Amino acid sequence: MPKSAEILHSIVESAESGIITIDSHGVVQTFSPAAERLFGYEPGEMIERNVSLLMPEPDHSAHDGYLNNYLTSGVARIIGLGREVTGLRKDGTRFPLHVSVGKFAIDGQTMFTGIVHDLTTEVEHRNSLRASEERFQQLVANIDEMFMLRTLAPVKYIYVSPAVQQIYGVTVDQALADPEIFFTVIHPDDAAFIRTKMIEADGNTRVEMESRIVRPDGELRWLWIRYRPVETAPGEPRLVAITVSDITARKAAQRGEEAARAEAERANDAKSEFLSRMSHELRTPLNVILGFSQLLGMDELTTDQQESVQQINRGGRHLLELINEVLDISQIESGQMALSSEAVFVSDVIDEVLDLMGPLADARKLLVTLPPVGTFDEHVMADRQRLKQVLLNLVSNAIKYNRDEGQVSLSCAVQPDGMFAITVSDTGIGVPPEEIDRLFAPFDRLGAENTEVEGTGVGLALSLALAQAMGGRLEVESTLGVGSSFTVLLPLIEAGEPQAAERSPLTNDLGRATADVAQGLHGPLTVVYIDDNLASLRLVQQVAARRPGVRLVHAMHGQVGLDLVSSTRPDLILLDLHLPDTSGEEVLRRLRAESATENTPIVVISADATPGRVQRLRDTGASGYLTKPVDVQELLAWFDEPFRIEGETP
Repeated sequence: MPKSAEILHSIVESAESGIITIDSHGVVQTFSPAAERLFGYEPGEMIERNVSLLMPEPDHSAHDGYLNNYLTSGVARIIGLGREVTGLRKDGTRFPLHVSVGKFAIDGQTMFTGIVHDLTTEVEHRNSLRASEERFQQLVANIDEMFMLRTLAPVKYIYVSPAVQQIYGVTVDQALADPEIFFTVIHPDDAAFIRTKMIEADGNTRVEMESRIVRPDGELRWLWIRYRPVETAPGEPRLVAITVSDITARKAAQRGEEAARAEAERANDAKSEFLSRMSHELRTPLNVILGFSQLLGMDELTTDQQESVQQINRGGRHLLELINEVLDISQIESGQMALSSEAVFVSDVIDEVLDLMGPLADARKLLVTLPPVGTFDEHVMADRQRLKQVLLNLVSNAIKYNRDEGQVSLSCAVQPDGMFAITVSDTGIGVPPEEIDRLFAPFDRLGAENTEVEGTGVGLALSLALAQAMGGRLEVESTLGVGSSFTVLLPLIEAGEPQAAERSPLTNDLGRATADVAQGLHGPLTVVYIDDNLASLRLVQQVAARRPGVRLVHAMHGQVGLDLVSSTRPDLILLDLHLPDTSGEEVLRRLRAESATENTPIVVISADATPGRVQRLRDTGASGYLTKPVDVQELLAWFDEPFRIEGETP
C-alpha cells in the first residue's frame, strides 16, 4: 500500500490547478507542474525564488509587506479568503486567476500554500455577457418604443424598459412596484376595450391595438400596443411580452392630412361650382347676343346691316372662344378635365386641321408645306379632339402672326425617348429669347393686342396644359426676324399595339338617353320650355316662330314645368339646368321616372357644359344637349325632328 507522502505527491503532480508553497518570506518551496504550465516556467525554475515574480505591480513590490503585516497583525487580505487577482507570466503577459491561500506550519516554521486557477475563459465569457447586456441596455434606453415583460396570473411586471417614463410619465420603479399603474392612465372611453383585448392576450393570442392614455401630467397620448405570448418551461409562470409605441405624432399627422384632404375636396367642389356658375353666367348673355344675331342673319338685310350682324357674330364668337379657353384651363388646373385617351392616327388629324385652316392661309397667300409622305403615318396616344384643338391653335397662330406670302411648315418625327413630334413652323417676326416664356402666360400677347391680329392670349397656355394633360409636352424655338417653331410631343404607339380607344368615363360625347329611332314627326309640335331667363325665352320664341307648326309653352319654375308637362303631354321638352326652385337635373330625373314622359325627347339647354355634368345628364336620360350660346340651326333641327338621334341631320 502506497505511503501517504507518495499519495500526496501524486495529487499535487496531477492536479489541474496550480499548487504553490512558500515560506514566511515569500520564497517558493514547491511549484507544481500545473503551476509551471500556467505561468510558463520550466520545471524547478521557480524554486527558491520569490513568489512576487508571479504578480504585476503594485502587488509585486508590496507582496512581502503583505506577509509581514499578516504575521504581525493577523489581518488577512487573501489568506483563508480566496479571491480573483491578476497573474504575471514569465513572458510578461497578464491573465486573470483565482487564488486560495492556506497557512500551515512545519517544524515551527510558518508556511503558505496557494491554489491557483486560470480564469481567462470565465472572465472573457463574463465580459462578453456584460458587454452584451450593456449594449442591450443602451439599445433599450435609446429606443422610443417601450418593452415590458409580465406574468399572467398574478399580474407582475418582471421588466420595464426606461422608455416608460417618456411614454407613460412614470418611472421604472413605479411601474415595477404597482402592476395596476398602467390601467389607471387608460382613457376612460378605452378602458373596457383594453381589458377585453388583454383577456385575449392572456389566452395565448397575439394582440395589437390602439389605445389612448392620460398621463399623470394630463397629456393625452395615442399608443400602439402589441401583446405576444412568451414560451416558458413546464411549471414556470406564463409570460407575455408587451411592446408599446407612441403614435401621438402620427395620429396628429393623420388628422392633419384628413383635414387637408377635406379642405382640398371642399376647395375642389367650390371650384367646380364656380366653373359651373361662371360658365352659366357668361354663356347666358352670349346666348341671347349670338342667338338673335343668327336670327337677324337669316332675314333679308341690307349690306350694311349684314356687316353689322357679322360684326356682332365675330365679337360674340371671340368672347365665347375666350370663355371656353379660360374655363378649359381652369378645368385642367383643377384636375376636372376628362380626356378620352385613344390611338390617334396623326395623318387624319393633320388633314382635318389643314382643311379648316386652308382658307385662312390662302387669304394671306401663305405657302403651306406638309411632312414627306410616310413620316406622319403614325399613331399617338391622345384625346383626338384635344389634339386637334392644339394643332388648330398652333397652325392658326402660324398663319395669323406670319408675314404676307410667307410659309407655314408642318413636320413630324419619331423621337428617341418614344415620343412623336409634330412641329408647326412659320416665317413670322419671331420672339426674342428673353420673351419666350411669356408666350405661355395667359392674356400676354407680347404687344399683339395693339395690332389688327385677333386673339385672346390664352390659346398657347391652353395648348401647353392640354399637351401635358395628354402625357406630352409643348416646346418652342424662335428667332427674332426669322420665325418660330412649336412642337407638340405625344407618346408614340408602336405598330401592333391595340388601336382601340380607351375612353374616360367622363366625355362630352352625348347621345340620346332613349333608343327611339328617328320617326319624322309631322303636324303640330307642342314644346314645353322650362327656363327662368326671360331673354333666353324670347330667343327660343323667335326661333320657334320660324316653324309655324310649333306651339311653345313656357314655365319659369321646375315644379310649374312638371305640372305643365303633365297637363299638356308635349312632343318635346327643352330644359335649363339652373332654375329658382329646383335643379334641372332633378326635373329631368322626375320626368324620366314618369311613364308618360319616360320616352319623351328632353333636350337640355344650358350654359353649363362641364364634362361631369354632361355625363350625369346623359346617365339620367337627356336626349340631347345644347350649349349656350345655342346654335339656332341645331335648335331648329330638334323642332323639325325631335325623335332623331342626336347628331343626325333631319
